[in-house]
Amino acid sequence: MAEVYIDTLTLENFGPFYGEHTIDLRSLEGKCGVLVGGKNGAGKTHLLRALYLAVVGESGVGDLKKVETGSDATRFAFEKSLNRRALAEGLDTMRLKAVVRLRDDKIGSRKVELLREVRFRPNSSPVWEHYATRSDTAGRIEDEQVIHKLRDAFLPRHLARFFFFDAERSQSINLGQQDIVDGVSRILGLWTYSELENDLRQLINSKIPRVFNAAGGPDPETTLAELNGQVITAEGILKARRKEHDVLERDLHEVEVELLEVEDDLKTLGAVDPDELQKAQERRAELTEAKAKLESKLTEAWELALPVSLLGVYRKELHDALSTEERRREWESAKSTVEPKIPQVKRDVFGSTPKEFELQPDVESFYMKRLEDALHRLFHPPPQGMPDRVYLADRNDTSAQVRARLATSQRELHDLAEMCVNIEKMDVELRELDQKLRQMQQNTAAYKRGVELHEKRAVLIHRRDQITERLKDIDAEITRLDVELTDLKRQETIQQEIADRAERGESLAALSTRYREAAGEIRSRAAIQMRRQVSEEVGRLWVEIAEREREFEGMDFDSNWQCWLVRRGGKKVTWEETNTSAGQRQVRMLAFYEALRRLAKLVPPLVVDTPLARLDKEVRANVLDRLYLSGHQSIILSTNAEIDPEGELFDRVRNRLARVYTLHPHGKADSPNYEVRITSDYFGHDL
Repeated sequence: MAEVYIDTLTLENFGPFYGEHTIDLRSLEGKCGVLVGGKNGAGKTHLLRALYLAVVGESGVGDLKKVETGSDATRFAFEKSLNRRALAEGLDTMRLKAVVRLRDDKIGSRKVELLREVRFRPNSSPVWEHYATRSDTAGRIEDEQVIHKLRDAFLPRHLARFFFFDAERSQSINLGQQDIVDGVSRILGLWTYSELENDLRQLINSKIPRVFNAAGGPDPETTLAELNGQVITAEGILKARRKEHDVLERDLHEVEVELLEVEDDLKTLGAVDPDELQKAQERRAELTEAKAKLESKLTEAWELALPVSLLGVYRKELHDALSTEERRREWESAKSTVEPKIPQVKRDVFGSTPKEFELQPDVESFYMKRLEDALHRLFHPPPQGMPDRVYLADRNDTSAQVRARLATSQRELHDLAEMCVNIEKMDVELRELDQKLRQMQQNTAAYKRGVELHEKRAVLIHRRDQITERLKDIDAEITRLDVELTDLKRQETIQQEIADRAERGESLAALSTRYREAAGEIRSRAAIQMRRQVSEEVGRLWVEIAEREREFEGMDFDSNWQCWLVRRGGKKVTWEETNTSAGQRQVRMLAFYEALRRLAKLVPPLVVDTPLARLDKEVRANVLDRLYLSGHQSIILSTNAEIDPEGELFDRVRNRLARVYTLHPHGKADSPNYEVRITSDYFGHDL
């Protein structure tokens, strides 16, 4: 069954919605419901209109005006749909965008984005522009006819007309109206038979006379003889394949019996399984390698980690002594590098001085002495904490290696016990494997017999698989030949009738007429059957939800979709005779929509405004559970009086809601400052 989802809706400057608003309507973790709350006048009906127009397009304006007939206060005036603030700011365009997703078990999931731009002009009709993009193709589609066809492939107009509705207004719909009857016929898939009848009627009136009266074409008798030959050939091949099938089944039975004997011999004789022997040998090699690695690791721990750990508190003292020696060695190296260069530095500073910068001999001697003392003070005295001499290591790289060993982690010591236990376990398993291998290898006769039996078993299994595969091929070929033979015989029968009619001078139009009559009869029977299913579904839902079980058994619809109620005892009465309340009329329409949804060939989402108006407390709960939240996606626009955010009804359905929103109007309703703000909660309550 194909299901349609609306993933997102985007509104820009539509009605009370100023600027751009995007509402996420996707399901979440298997939850189908989206609840949009708002007080009266908050913009819920505009949201329903926006969804319908975004999906249907320009033709949806007329549909909304038909449904929303009434006073000037409630009648839909599309010409005034541009947001008043946007109009005051000089803007003239509103935009509606819907992302529609079609999920089908056969072809997977596809998406289409439908964008409607409407430019409002003074003293003239609004101008529509339509755009679409598809998930399976690149590029933007601008051809309006192509967009209409694309829309009908995802969410046809007749589906949106039924399943995007105002629950309170829908109670006044007359199911006998022709457009309603046509819509129901399309939803249930009966429209195809009417189209077939029209096509056959055109065939009879125009195409067949031209083709039948034209000269040329194969001789009916010749075609019949060719078909007879093809039937005989197909029957002969089919007979041969069935005979081969019987022979292969006998061979397969013999192979399976022999295979059972081999299996019994393997169990009773205790023959050695070569595969088991190989697995044991591979396991022994694996254990030997793992044991060698563990022993190497254990040896390393004994040779390095344990001696280092035995130093105890002296590890740090040795580490610090090596560090100070390294600093001593670095100081001596720097000193030996700089001190021999002091005379050269003095010559560079005071030698070859220009005459105008020459110093007096006593002044020059004074500064030369200060420079020499300053350079000597770089290394005298040596830094504090430095040893007087080096006696532990003669090189810094050797000292660094020793310190690295001293800082080695002692994790190996902690794992010593565990490594020893693992080595013991491996020794035990190795001894068991060695014993098992010796037994297998010593029993030469059992091993040889095992090899022979397993080789024979493999040959038999291969032979069995070959026969089974060939039987599958023959079965497929027999099936194909059966279908082909049936089709050939059908063609032969038809051709025989054509030849007979040609001899009798019958017209091909008579055959098409019978096909048309058959299509009409099929449509009539299908309509009766679908109407019966709709009646059963609607009647059962209405009786249970309206709690009228004591009085009525169900409901029935005639060919014009006029409603009859079936009383206990089987007597039928018209809907009008029962004097039902407005709430029960509303429940009947909701049950009717639910029945259509269950029987539809393409299942749409449910979008409903004022969902629980005129319904009492018990009926509200039943309607929410069994009608509004029974499908794959339900978008419910409600006031806090219908679904109280602090009431039992909201708590009852909140675990079936994927998302909630609240529309908050502010400003004066008739002023340009009147706008709607959208929050992701339900009157302040989160999911």
